[in-house]
Amino acid sequence: MRTKGMIVMMLARTLRDLYDPEQEGTAFAIDGFVPDEVLRAWLGKGVIGQTSNQTLFLQRLQEGALDDTILRLHQQGLSPADIFNCLYDAEVTKSAEALARWASDEDHLGVSRETDALRANDPEAVISEAVQIQRLSPRIFVKLANVGTPEQVRAMIAAAMVRAFQEGIRLNPNITLVFGAHHYLNTVAGYLDGLMAITDLGGDPTAIRSVNSLFISRLDVATDELIERQQQSNPTQHDDLEMLKGKAGIAHAKFVYRLFRAIFFGEPLKDASGLLTDDERQRVAELNERWCWLKGRFPRLKVQRLLLASTGNKKPGVYSELLYVLPLLGPHLANTLPLKTLEALERFLSERGIPKRATIWEPLPWMVQNSGTIRAWEEAVIYIGSTPAKSPDEVLRLLHEQVYAPQGTSLRRLTDELRDKGAEAFARDQRRAYELFAERIATLTSAQR
Repeated sequence: MRTKGMIVMMLARTLRDLYDPEQEGTAFAIDGFVPDEVLRAWLGKGVIGQTSNQTLFLQRLQEGALDDTILRLHQQGLSPADIFNCLYDAEVTKSAEALARWASDEDHLGVSRETDALRANDPEAVISEAVQIQRLSPRIFVKLANVGTPEQVRAMIAAAMVRAFQEGIRLNPNITLVFGAHHYLNTVAGYLDGLMAITDLGGDPTAIRSVNSLFISRLDVATDELIERQQQSNPTQHDDLEMLKGKAGIAHAKFVYRLFRAIFFGEPLKDASGLLTDDERQRVAELNERWCWLKGRFPRLKVQRLLLASTGNKKPGVYSELLYVLPLLGPHLANTLPLKTLEALERFLSERGIPKRATIWEPLPWMVQNSGTIRAWEEAVIYIGSTPAKSPDEVLRLLHEQVYAPQGTSLRRLTDELRDKGAEAFARDQRRAYELFAERIATLTSAQR
């Protein structure tokens, strides 16, 4: 317990303190493949999931630990792409088995596995692969990417869930490449479509687990670049604009959490910044009605958690390593952190502690964020009221008026661009993964001659 002024706070000192299963507090996953003993250690400390992608898996190739298996599979006639996916599946399955020893069936974030990014625009290919991946383990969450038109994405999510049900398994979707609030609404609609369709087919979706992954840090990277351009074109606003750096991702995430609460808990939606259209606000109400119907039919049905993704600090030394952790704690949230950020969080908990409260609801400290203010910013988040603050709505409004509009863009357009760039990057990494496996095979076979 710590006293700051007249405020008495209970402090969390471990990851398990932050995540209370009874209260559905913030749950943490580790982002990336790590040595088996490291994964087991973090699972023992309270991590209850793991996320992965093509790029992270390639690190295993570069370590050389897979060489013998690669050569054996090549000699069996498998292509580089088949070998990549076979080994990726094996790594994910091993992680899922480790998770099973530490987290209950009711309470876990699973091990997330990507579908082939090169086929992201082929819904049938994505659906077939998603079902195949899910067969590996019930503790796997299959990543379904927000790629394509809104109609295509929504239909693909539902169809994958239904196909799995028809083949006798449950699909646990991890919806990825969600950058904007409008992406979130559309993908939640697809998830509820899937639950409703399974129900219509006589199924019980209670056992399904799902997360919706909101990508955060790249919004700050892109917005900070726009702020700097605006500072150059309008030097008289330099200091005012400097205050907005490092705040777009957090303000937007807090708003999307409101959408989550409005849909799954029926809480009134506050949209003072006018981020949504009238049609989208109506859709929130409709989605809540559908969820309430499902929950009434299946009382033990779990909400689709909002998972905060891409939460590693992209500007180390400029912003706090816990930029996307400290202000984003709250019920039914998940956060997938790279090892470096998890280690920073563990140190922070041990040395300083984190108040046990839902910071996701709180305003943002209104201060310049740079290398000289990192600790002051952390203290301002922990001790709410100790510094001036602005609501997420006010921050989003200022960003629109002072940054996005003057630069000829909008938050909606920017998040669409980030989604498209993310999809392109995943496809590029997937292609490079297959190329690297082909190169590795050539090197290994040449060495045998």
